[in-house]
Parts: sequence; C-alpha cells; structure tokens
Amino acid sequence: MKRNKFYQYAILLALPWLGSNLMTSCTDSFEDLNTNSVQVDPNDLPFSAQCTEPMQYCYPPQQNMFQFWTNLTIDLYSGYFMTPNGNFTNGDMGENRGHSGGMYENYYLHIFNNTRRIIADCDQKGTLGLSGVMRVVQAYGTLMTTDAYGPLAYSSILSGEYESYYPFDSQQQLFVAMLKDLEKAITDIKGMSEGEKVTLATFDCWCNADTELWVKVANTLRLRMALRLSKREAEMKEAGIDLKQVATEAAANTLATVNTDIVIDKSLENEMWLMFNWGDCGFNANLVTLMTGMKDPRQPLYMTKNIKDVTNLEGKVVVPANTQYLGIRFASGLPGKPNNWANFSQWIDPQNTIGVYSMPLPIFKAAESYFLLAEAKLRWDIGSASVQSLYEDGIRVSMTNELSYRGKYAGVDAYAAGAVDEYINGTTTQVDFEDPVDPKLNTPAVNKLCVKWDEGASNEEKLERIITQKYFALFPLSIEAWAEQRRTGYPHLFPAYVDESNGGVNKEEGVRRVIYSSNAYDTNAQGVAMGRELLNKENSSKNGISGDKGGTHLWWDNANKGNF
Repeated sequence: MKRNKFYQYAILLALPWLGSNLMTSCTDSFEDLNTNSVQVDPNDLPFSAQCTEPMQYCYPPQQNMFQFWTNLTIDLYSGYFMTPNGNFTNGDMGENRGHSGGMYENYYLHIFNNTRRIIADCDQKGTLGLSGVMRVVQAYGTLMTTDAYGPLAYSSILSGEYESYYPFDSQQQLFVAMLKDLEKAITDIKGMSEGEKVTLATFDCWCNADTELWVKVANTLRLRMALRLSKREAEMKEAGIDLKQVATEAAANTLATVNTDIVIDKSLENEMWLMFNWGDCGFNANLVTLMTGMKDPRQPLYMTKNIKDVTNLEGKVVVPANTQYLGIRFASGLPGKPNNWANFSQWIDPQNTIGVYSMPLPIFKAAESYFLLAEAKLRWDIGSASVQSLYEDGIRVSMTNELSYRGKYAGVDAYAAGAVDEYINGTTTQVDFEDPVDPKLNTPAVNKLCVKWDEGASNEEKLERIITQKYFALFPLSIEAWAEQRRTGYPHLFPAYVDESNGGVNKEEGVRRVIYSSNAYDTNAQGVAMGRELLNKENSSKNGISGDKGGTHLWWDNANKGNF
C-alpha cells in the first residue's frame, strides 16, 4: 500500500460526518477546507506529534469528537450517564446511525491511522522499543472499538493488499492479534535502548517515559482481555492461546504493583464538563442509586447534587436545589431540552470555577487491576493473595486515587474519618429509583448485594461484588464498564421504560453493541457487509436479533454460557 493510501481512506471516513455534523456548527469556512487540494502527510510532522495524537485520542480532547465518540451512545448504555435531551434518540434505544460512528471514526482517523504507520516505520528502523509503545496504544484503541462494534477492518489494512475496500476481521481474530502484539510489545519495551528512551520522553503523555510502567500497562491490558474472553476459553485455546496462561503471566506485573493511575495531565480540555454544560448529559439513575444506596464516599467526587429546584409535572417544587443526588433513567422517553431533568445531578464544579475543564484525561485506573486479579483468583486460582483481600484492596486504591485525582475539582479534601472502612463493611444496597418529576418512571432496585465481602457466598455472588466495585472504580471510562456489564451481567441495570429500536434491541436485555454508522457503509460498504456476516456467525442472541443491530451479541458476549 502506498504510504498515504490509508491516510486518505481515514480522511474520507471522517469527512462526511465532519461536514454534516461537526464543523458546520464551528466554522463557516469548512467547505473551503474540505475541498483544499493540499493534504498534510503525517510523516512530515515531528515524530513526537505523530505519537502524541493516538495517545491523546484514546480520550479525545476535542469537544465534538468527544461527544460523538461515546457520549451519544456508550456513555448512555453503560449506566454511567444519561442525556436529559430527548432529541438524542439513542437515549431511548432508537438506533441512530448518524450518532453511532464516533468510536469507529475516532479509532481509524486518530488512533489506528497513526499507530499502524508508526509501528511499521519503527520496525523498519529497528527502534523496536518505540514500536512496542505504539503497539500498546494500538491494542488499547482496538479493544475499545471492537468492544463497541464487534468485527472491524484490521489485518486487511495492515497487509496493504487492498485499496478499494477493507475486509473485516472477526472478533476472535482481533483478540488473537492484540494479544500477540502485546506479548511482542512487552519484550521490545524491556529491550528499549537509551536513545529510544530519550525519544520516548518527548511525547509520552501516559507513563512519562517510564518503560517499566509501560510493561505494567501492557500486562494489565492482557489480563483485561483474558477475562473478557472467559466465555470463549475453549475457542481461544483452539486458536493457540491459553487464556489462563496469559492471565497468569500478566498477573505477576500489573498496575497493582505501583497503584498508579494512567492519566494525561497536559492541560488538555476534558470535555465531559462541556457535555453537561451544553445540557446534553446528566447522570444515569443506575450509578446514582447504587452509590446512594451503598453510601459510597466517592459520590461527591463523581457528581453534584441537583443544581436547581426540581419541579414535578404540576409545577410544584419537589426537590429543592442542592439537596439530593438525582439520576435519569435510561430510555425514559423524555422531551427535548430544556426540561426539569437537566436540573438533576451534574458534573463536579458545574460553573468551572476551579478548572475542571482541564481535569487530566483518564486512560487506565490502577484499581481495576485489583479487581482483575480478584476475578483471576476466583476463576483460575491465580496468585497467592485471597479474593477478599484483592477485592478490598481494589476499593481502597480506588478511594485513594479518586480523592487525589478529583478532590480539588469537587472541593473535597478528605473522606470523613472511618468512611472507607465503613463502606467496605457496609451492608446497605441499591435504593429504588424514584423520579421526582414523573413517577411513572419509578422502578425498584435490581441489585441486592451489599459491599461487605461474604466468603461463604457462591462464586456468582462473589463475582457480582467484584464487578460492581470495579464498575465504580472504572468511572468515567464507560466503554470498559459497559463491556464488563455485558460480559457478566453486573451490575444489573434498570430496564428501559420505552423502546424505540423497532425490534433491534431486546428491552429487558438492553443494548449489546453499537451499530455501524451510515458513514461506515458509505466508505467501506463491502467491508461492512462482511462484518455483518461475521456478526451473524458470532452472534448468540436468544431473542431472534441478528445482523447490524444493537441487540446482536458480540463474540465474547456469549449468551450460551454462564459466568462459571
């Protein structure tokens, strides 16, 4: 493939959406930009700039791409966030191809387009340690994207054999490729030369040129993938990958050895605040009722109480301002903005008086590694630490790191004395959801377990506790939270009140994947058609849903097998 071939493909992939949805609201001169015959070859940019872009766009620091990336889809499906703007149809399971391409286009344009080219160039030059770093970034971005959609164009792009279209790989093929890449990356990063380390320091916004930390990130990612595939262990062994062995190797050196969160602290814009400021995002009732019921000390670090008086449908004030944590039920059939639901809980520092707009961008939470290790111990008896100790240590690390990360933006200096221990030993559970505006949206709690560990519980209940606490610790990384919720079923999410999917999603089961966007069809129709065939082959839905639908199961989301 010519050097610019895939770069041109990536530009074509993005331009139809950019022209119709993004730039028309930001610049009147986009038509001139769109028709400019001069294209920038990314290889002409400084090497540090080439590497920085894919790393930063794993949590996009650009407001329109950020909204398109997850906030119109995955943020809602995960149970973390919900839009008060009823005009966003994905919020009512009304599959919208125009709003479903963000993860896909961000990956191809900003991540894969850069990493695959940098890796090839570095491999050719013999700077294998730098290739290894980019392989980790590429695997991180690929995992996010396949966890959203399923099959993707990957090996066909790397091979350079195709020009008019790009065949899709199955999800199993993608996981095999990612795991092999991470194994090579670890070897190559460990052997990085001193000269490469100097170069790494010019762009490394994840690990600040700490190669040992990069190895820990790669291992934590490998452990995450091994557990993601827990319902496809036999199939992966047939493909030559022993998931227990992968997990055992990875578990020996994860982020749990340093308790360091991977965040990008480069004074970039953290656009989540803006999603709320625009009136397009609120908190989801699932997260709010869980944290409220379990009396989670992190709740004021994650969200405010209701920012204004909340009135009911008769116009009576039922919740005075700043008195309750309030979330919005997913798929509630809300009207367009403005409305009363926009006065519910908000992102911390809603007036941006402290500077939350520049809050560091989260990439990997160290606490996740403890919950991964806890499940690996429970499932495969990996490691010497007990499941309970790993579970409780994960909670403690999350409490410590979230306070350090978010405390100044939330105006919280410390937890109350004994609060963390009280939480770990807590016996309260999720509260019922009661919508103060419209009581017809009320629904009873669906999670019945408390935080306190029960060694006599079944493996299923132990897993439910582990995943629920991982769910809190992952916040606001909704793609990972949603993937784990789909894989395990935990935490349980409230059922949709309305269903505008026209049969594309099962109301009780919820959304299982993001559909391919209209733009994907426009730019790679033959490849997407192959992707649909792979979806049908890998699908295990028991509700008669198949093809490019939100209710189709991804390969690892195996409805034919339980958690144990």
